[in-house]
Amino acid sequence: MELTGEMYGFYSNRELPVVFEELKKFAESIGYKFNIHTFHEWENIFFYKDEQMLQYHDEKGYNTALNGEGCFGIEAKKNTKLIGIATLFEFEGDSNFDPHDINLVLNHVNYYLLVIPDIIEEDEFSKKIHNAVRSILLSE
Repeated sequence: MELTGEMYGFYSNRELPVVFEELKKFAESIGYKFNIHTFHEWENIFFYKDEQMLQYHDEKGYNTALNGEGCFGIEAKKNTKLIGIATLFEFEGDSNFDPHDINLVLNHVNYYLLVIPDIIEEDEFSKKIHNAVRSILLSE
């Protein structure tokens, strides 16, 4: 089977145990179950509604064929580095400046890789999950 699902990466200073607890609460609020496992230095949490959805996922990959919902997961790595260049278009709500590059040099930041069935611009369920994860990472 070919790789399926859309991936969205997030860097955050929110700690993995806190994020995973909030993800579990969110999952339970939408009637989902979860499995957690560790692979090398990655913590993984995988969400599914029931055994039928899990089996269908195993056969078809990430999808929303069952009632517009599907499996989703997060792979997380703690205390990683983010070193890169980004173009700044907006800062704290202001955008009255010309875009310019900024250098990002962060040590001890956590990386979260969200895998959802489809791109958020085309699928309401995927957008809902993406927004929930983003909200969890932004909360204090």
